[in-house]
Amino acid sequence: MKPVITTCTRDCPGSCSIIATVEDGKVTKLRGNPEHDITAGFLCKNTTHYLENYFYSDKRILHPLLKVEGEWERISWDEALNIAAFKISKVINEYGSSSILYYQGFGARTALQAMNRRFFNLLGGVTTTYGTVCGGIGHSAMETDFGAKISHDPLDHLNSNLIIIWGRNPAVTDVHLWRIIRKAQRKGTPIVVIDPVKTKTARHADIFIQPRAGYDYYLAMALAKIILQLDSTENRTGDKNNPENKNNYVDHDFIENATDNFHNYLEILDKYSLEFLSTECNVSLDVLHELAILYAESNPSSIITGWGLHRYIQGHLPFHMIDALAAITGNIGVSGGGVSQGFEEFEYFNFAVELDELGINERKIPMPTIGEAILHTNDPPIKLIFMASGNPVTLNPNSLKVKQGFESADFVIMIDHFLNDTSDVADLFLPATTYLEETDLMGSYGHNWVSPVNPAVPPIGEAKSEFEIFQLLAGRLGFEEKMSGLPEKWLEKLAEPILKQGINFEDLQKTPQRMVKKTDIPFSDGKFKTETGKFEFAKDFQPENRAIKGYPLRLLSTMPEGFIGSAPPNKEIICEYLEVQVHPHVLRINQLADGDKAILESPVGSLPVQTRENYEVGTDYILIYKGGWLKHDQCVNVLTQDRSSALGDGTPYYDTWVRFKVMKR
Repeated sequence: MKPVITTCTRDCPGSCSIIATVEDGKVTKLRGNPEHDITAGFLCKNTTHYLENYFYSDKRILHPLLKVEGEWERISWDEALNIAAFKISKVINEYGSSSILYYQGFGARTALQAMNRRFFNLLGGVTTTYGTVCGGIGHSAMETDFGAKISHDPLDHLNSNLIIIWGRNPAVTDVHLWRIIRKAQRKGTPIVVIDPVKTKTARHADIFIQPRAGYDYYLAMALAKIILQLDSTENRTGDKNNPENKNNYVDHDFIENATDNFHNYLEILDKYSLEFLSTECNVSLDVLHELAILYAESNPSSIITGWGLHRYIQGHLPFHMIDALAAITGNIGVSGGGVSQGFEEFEYFNFAVELDELGINERKIPMPTIGEAILHTNDPPIKLIFMASGNPVTLNPNSLKVKQGFESADFVIMIDHFLNDTSDVADLFLPATTYLEETDLMGSYGHNWVSPVNPAVPPIGEAKSEFEIFQLLAGRLGFEEKMSGLPEKWLEKLAEPILKQGINFEDLQKTPQRMVKKTDIPFSDGKFKTETGKFEFAKDFQPENRAIKGYPLRLLSTMPEGFIGSAPPNKEIICEYLEVQVHPHVLRINQLADGDKAILESPVGSLPVQTRENYEVGTDYILIYKGGWLKHDQCVNVLTQDRSSALGDGTPYYDTWVRFKVMKR
């Protein structure tokens, strides 16, 4: 069989273009597409092992299941769809359509999922979510500063004279970006990593700076303050005594002509001494001076920000200050410069198909506090929950509250591949296809390509695509014609903005398409998408102390190398205690030693853990890898507090505070 080009649809910035090899009706190999300049012919190890760990896993569910007296029983698709349609109709008749919650997770991120939302709008409008458990905090900050979140093409970092990776671990979470960064490093470009955790990325850095967790904004302010002080304002006008224009660290022309609120920004900086900023971010003045000069003199210098910066209640503050640092040094609008966070994977699609002329007014509840929101939503209450592409009990904060919220509904339907923590609170399980069995289109939040999702083999077992499931339900609920048609019919509508660029739909189905030229540099015309058309310096800066009395340690729950999101069943390590990495000083003051068992407590929960001594962990936090399952006592999110960020309706996982309690022997 001819190799099939498809795309990984999992929650990862890579969105890898994949060539699948099929032999005798079975997918035997996945390899990276060499014609895609980001995938560049190789795959991460998670995708390399996708066939055995996920696709052909003996734990993958391939037929519908109904929970009867607490146990799953196999049923037919006719039974499953009839039950789902009956439950939906019953709830709508008794309570109205907004008593249904549709929860769309991030496990798959494809264009055709717009049809899921179309289905629920055709029901009359249901309750959905707003906000995110991902990166909305920083995105909102960058939209305030620039008017839009637009990053430099990953390959443009090869044009940088210095690369700062701030709060990100691409060696683990984005290996294709990491390949590009390492290539730049081999060419002589210094790599600076700023992170409270000494990550795999940090171990390869030329310079590693380990600030106090949650105080990156003070570090960025200190760098800017030093650069502004060192700038030779007189020399920029052509001082004869300084013909080389040394110390021209500040781009005054850019500030004067392309920015607004600069004086407000200076007033903010003037309120804080360098000594204070240094103490608060826990980085010495000498190191701050060295980095400030290196950044200013290496123009163009790029800053690549990560999701670690988002996960605080005031996670917008570091982005404002990092953006400002790039702006004052003339690193905006130039090749090799910029502040790059990510891309909008859905920006190239037309999602009018969700509504057409329906004009539905949805009720929305916050994703970051979904458990609490479900429990306190009334008029009408949430009576039925329909989930796709998510495992919120494991991955959302305050897992026990999330579980309680889902258990409060009369009926829960989920579409997934495995029985996970969330399936424990579900009543009907509908088995889904994967990117090797379905037709779709995929954007990316890591690069500028749109790629096809093509079936390498027919669905295995009885798995069905989300698209087909909702079409079949529409037939049972009386609006089949409004959901009818092959995937290609709807994808062509969704792809209208892409096709208007001169790309043929058939070509889009066959091979990935680059949507932005590698040479296009964000804001190179000096025009921004703000109301003023200029870069906006922050007007307001009011940092707050979020520490909680009696809970002295911040909890950082980061991504492990071995999987994406929550742990797959095949990889779940069944052990008695979740491992927590702790600085020896913190162990001593808690009367603990390496390997001891203890209880870790937060204001919302407790978890038995085993300590691991680690001198590279800061004394202000403890480190745990996220993704373990609640049913295995491995779920760190029983500790994380469910709150929303001050900006962007994001989830501040890292503003969870904990303490140790010695376990009774």
